[in-house]
Amino acid sequence: MTATQEHMSQEKKQQFAGLLLLDQIATEKEKIHSSFMEKNDQLLEEYLNILEKRELLEVAEDLYFKITEKGRKIYQQLLNQQISYDTHFDIYAYVDLEEGTFADKEADFLEDERWDDLRVAVARFKGIDPFRMVFLGMMSNEIFFENSDWKFDLAAGSLFEEMEAIVNDQIREEDLSYEDEEGFVSGHDVLDDIIAQGSKINQERYLKRQEQERAESQQAEEQERGETVTIIEEHPYGYDYGYNPMLTLGAYAGSVMFMEALWHDPYW
Repeated sequence: MTATQEHMSQEKKQQFAGLLLLDQIATEKEKIHSSFMEKNDQLLEEYLNILEKRELLEVAEDLYFKITEKGRKIYQQLLNQQISYDTHFDIYAYVDLEEGTFADKEADFLEDERWDDLRVAVARFKGIDPFRMVFLGMMSNEIFFENSDWKFDLAAGSLFEEMEAIVNDQIREEDLSYEDEEGFVSGHDVLDDIIAQGSKINQERYLKRQEQERAESQQAEEQERGETVTIIEEHPYGYDYGYNPMLTLGAYAGSVMFMEALWHDPYW
């Protein structure tokens, strides 16, 4: 039976477009004049007007758009979700279902056909909007801005079409069901096991990362004091998350409560 195709609502499109623009303006990668002097900026007038009406953007004295304090709070929420994505969900991008293993991005050949992408399936399992999962994955990998004509793609809707195609092409829970000599195993049980394994590996890597950062900090302090420096053997982490662990509220942010609050809150 063919799975029902999912489509993004207009409200979601406006939110994702708005977040892309907030990202570019907050990081000062883009300067957009309120008179829309650039041709491609004119294409985004609808989304910019929505952000201005919601008081997430305002026009500065130089007549360029700038992010407001309210907008920065929304943008910080986006950054927190990106940290959560990198910490908790990126591991499910490369899963060997036959062996029940997860790829090591530093050591494994990621183009190998044995890897399956289960991020959308995990999102659905956790009750997370799969479009939000895909959006954050593409944001983390900076895919949206690879094309110099990304503004045109955003205005034309092709970026949303790409997101919809990804969501609808991914493995679903029912695809993971199988039957062996012991009987039928549901996709729900398979995902439950995969998520448990992935969470355990994520936590182990997180703790190792903390240990290494503490050792590096201690080493730097000893060097500043001119003390004897002990050589610290590096751990084979596999993943390099590239984030500050303190942003995860001081402890491993693997609790269900933390993730639910972070992933289910509306952007605005």
